[in-house]
Amino acid sequence: MVKKRSKKINRMEPPLLISNKKNKAPLSTTKYSKSHPFASKILSRILLSKENSTKKTYHLTLDLTSSDIFYKPGDSIAIFPENPPEIVDKILKLLKKSGHEDIICPRSKKKISFHLFLTKKANLLRISPYLLKMTFNPTLLNDRFQQKTFIENHDLEDLFQQFPFHQIPLQDIVLHIAPLLPRFYSIASSQYITKNCVDFIVVTFNYIRGQKKRKGISSQFLCQYAKVHKTPVMIYHQSNPLFKLPKNPTSSIIMIGPGTGIAPFRAFLQERLYLKASGRHWLFFGERQRNCDFYYKNFLLDLEKNKKLRLDLAFSRDQKEKIYVQDKLKEHSLEIWQWIQTEAFIYICGDAHFMAKDVSKTLQEIIKIEGNFSEEEAKHFLKKLRREKRLLFDVY
Repeated sequence: MVKKRSKKINRMEPPLLISNKKNKAPLSTTKYSKSHPFASKILSRILLSKENSTKKTYHLTLDLTSSDIFYKPGDSIAIFPENPPEIVDKILKLLKKSGHEDIICPRSKKKISFHLFLTKKANLLRISPYLLKMTFNPTLLNDRFQQKTFIENHDLEDLFQQFPFHQIPLQDIVLHIAPLLPRFYSIASSQYITKNCVDFIVVTFNYIRGQKKRKGISSQFLCQYAKVHKTPVMIYHQSNPLFKLPKNPTSSIIMIGPGTGIAPFRAFLQERLYLKASGRHWLFFGERQRNCDFYYKNFLLDLEKNKKLRLDLAFSRDQKEKIYVQDKLKEHSLEIWQWIQTEAFIYICGDAHFMAKDVSKTLQEIIKIEGNFSEEEAKHFLKKLRREKRLLFDVY
């Protein structure tokens, strides 16, 4: 059972909330969800990276007016991307279809046009084993290694180009096309500041798969195809109760977020400053080059100048020997340990495969050396921080 808060809401506070009997985290009053997303629009799209950067990183703001979406720093915004029009047109041509054909969407069970399905509902990169079976190719049917290799190096366009799928009933093909799933972006704003908007960061990227150079589907849609103030962007809010600011405003926080991992920490800082939290803030941020990849430079340097933030930077390519955030942690080993001893919370956001593992390893090493622990004791202490929810991760 849920009930409305009796406390009067200040004009400057986020939208009205509801909470349950067990006093868990407040829930949004929104009716929008994964199965019923909200049609937002991009209000602004600003290039954060400078001219000589090796990649393009954008700051985007989405409109939440009339959505009743309430979010907290640490949460994510889920976005349903759209496939590039040129790829959709190629597939229609290969299947000898106009796009106006009606099909039944396998997941919603609703009748929609085939063009709409290919644009908004279909994963055009992934080939399912069921589609391979429709080729009736003996090698692909009987050799699992060949199946795996073909799937890893081809997309639907390749498949339809190599085999006569135009002869197969369209609904049979549609049934075995994987769904286009939402992409999740860490929220980079406090709703106390943005009110009916939400900020997040998108980095565009290219990669090679098979013989093709490809672009990220979601980043390409958000940063290239979607028109500011015009194109509907289907979204919903994803709460993350495992990556939240400490309830006590006097608690100190250590934030470790290279690259786009800076996103939730911008939100953390906005929120804590607005609420006049007295706890200390220490940010470790890293990227490739200071002169072109220092995201939110003015905001962060201004906080540092006004002694509201301690800032340590690691720009890996500004010197011969690469320097990363974990190297900066090592430089301040004793002080990190002192902050931990005074009940500081540690947050890590970014790459799960390398950065998060390296940072965790460095923290364990700091605990071992400064706490005069054995390897096993340091490992146990790190696990204890996680159990106490003082070491929190938002990794991808």
